[in-house]
Amino acid sequence: MDKKNLGDGFYEQFWADSLYQQAYAFDSAVRDRYPAIKKVWGEMRQAGKVLDYGCGNGVLTYWLWCNGFGVEIMGVDVSQTGIKNAQKSFARNGLIFATIDALNGLAPHSFDVVVSSHVLEHIDQPEVVLASIAEKAEWLVLEVPLEKCIWQDLVARFKGKSRKDNPLGHVNFWNKATFNQFLKESGLLVVRDYQYVSAPYSPFNHWLKRGLELIALNSIGLRLYSKLMATHYIVLARKIKKGEAA
Repeated sequence: MDKKNLGDGFYEQFWADSLYQQAYAFDSAVRDRYPAIKKVWGEMRQAGKVLDYGCGNGVLTYWLWCNGFGVEIMGVDVSQTGIKNAQKSFARNGLIFATIDALNGLAPHSFDVVVSSHVLEHIDQPEVVLASIAEKAEWLVLEVPLEKCIWQDLVARFKGKSRKDNPLGHVNFWNKATFNQFLKESGLLVVRDYQYVSAPYSPFNHWLKRGLELIALNSIGLRLYSKLMATHYIVLARKIKKGEAA
């Protein structure tokens, strides 16, 4: 990661408004992210130790714990502000939060599964981080927004801005094919995946925008909609071991 990704102030400020961020994060965790995680996890047994890599303010980590996704869950993030908010609001037996430095020195496969939801799009060298977390557990649950699409590209061109000039700190813009290629080049096998639409259902988006996007989704279907507008994509993956067929 570069300096920005290590928390030079961008993410400290991002998590500063804890009340708004908790409201937004709870909506996302309950409505979108946890159901998507369960979708790809399926009927696999309950995980023992879970790492939530890039946990932010800890809401999704807490929701994983509340729903019994793991026996022991650890959330880590680069933002000291996010971690302090998480510790204050959610830390309890079986649920801990720490800055990302806490992972230094841990043995490979210290966890059963690593969850990393909407993190890799923020990182300038995602392959480095992915290689690191792939050593931490047998299973990876990875979710990113698919933002390499017509509408977002047109808006950026109209504004005369780089796609990286955005208030969310996104620096990577994938579609389904390019993200899967990225995972393959990183030595990962995708076992199960799920693509879905979030924006038309978010109460934090303007009602008119939601309505227009919902009309588009119902009219043209997910496959064509994803070429036009941003969607979400989550995978259950594992590292391909030596001697295994890809």
